[in-house]
Amino acid sequence: MHLKTSYSYKGFKIIHTVKPRMKNIYFRIGDDGVINLSSSKISKKRVYELIDEKEAWISKAIEKVSQKPKLELGKEILYFGETYTLQEHSHFSRLHQKCTVSEDKEIKSHYQNFYKQEATQYLKTRLDYYAASMNLKPTEMRLRRMRRQWGNCRSNGIITFNIHLMQAPKECIDYVVVHELAHMVHMNHSKAFHTLVEYHLPQSKEKRAKLKQFSASI
Repeated sequence: MHLKTSYSYKGFKIIHTVKPRMKNIYFRIGDDGVINLSSSKISKKRVYELIDEKEAWISKAIEKVSQKPKLELGKEILYFGETYTLQEHSHFSRLHQKCTVSEDKEIKSHYQNFYKQEATQYLKTRLDYYAASMNLKPTEMRLRRMRRQWGNCRSNGIITFNIHLMQAPKECIDYVVVHELAHMVHMNHSKAFHTLVEYHLPQSKEKRAKLKQFSASI
C-alpha cells in the first residue's frame, strides 16, 4: 500500500506518495497545479528541501499548467484546439443531452466516449495518410485514455493514441501521428528520428511546442 501525505509549503500544495521500493524521486505537476512527489520514505524536511531545489522549475511548470484551456464540463468542449459551447453547436447536441440528464460524476465519461468515437475515424484517416506517405505499415491502431502520453508505438507496429488528442489542433494531431510512425523506423528520439519527423511534417518543432499548451486528459 502506498502512503500519501499532503503538505503546504511556500504557497505550493504538495502530495507526497511513498513507494518503499522506489529508488529515484519523481515530480509531476497536475492539471490542478498540485505538486505530485513520489519517492521512498523521506522526512518532511527533505520534502521541503526538494521543493527549494526545484522551486524555479516548479513555478515555471505551474505557470504552463495555468495557461492550458479550462473547460466547464457539461457546458463546453475543447475540440480541435477550439472551445465550443455544447448547446450552440449541433455536432455536440447528443453529448449535451447526455450531460444535461447526468450526475456530475458521469459527465466526464460522456466526454471520453465522445472523443473516442470521434478519434476512431479521424485518427485512422490521418494514420493511413501518413503511413502511405512514409511507406510504413503499422499493424494496428488502438485508442485509449492516457494521463501523460499522447501516443506510443510498439516494436511490433501497434500504435496507440490518446483519445484526448481530439482536443488538440489538427496540425498538432498530425505531429503526434507522424511522431509515432517515425518510431517504427527509429525506436528512440535521436537526431535521425527528429530529422525523419521534420521531413514528413515541416515545422514539427513548432507543432510540438503548441501541443504542450494542451492537456492529455480532461
